[in-house]
Amino acid sequence: MEKNEEYVKIPNFLNRIKSEWPGKIDHFEFKTPTVIYVYLKEGISSMDFLGSLSRKIERYIDFTIPIILYHIERDGMNLRSHPINWYSTIQGRKG
Repeated sequence: MEKNEEYVKIPNFLNRIKSEWPGKIDHFEFKTPTVIYVYLKEGISSMDFLGSLSRKIERYIDFTIPIILYHIERDGMNLRSHPINWYSTIQGRKG
């Protein structure tokens, strides 16, 4: 049951990101429950977006499930992966 509650938090997390950067994100697409494509608006660099997101992302994460965000530029030419919570899962298994 606990894991199901964690999965519900992921869309809320994505909504917080979209609210923080309203002019940069076009939409999200779930490829799996933990692999999410983040389609950026025209003219937004995936590298620049990843840099600005990385500095603030920790305050938006309220779940422990590891996910991967793929930031995709509008032209489809650039794609950046952004793993989240991968190390917290490994540390949790040690205990």
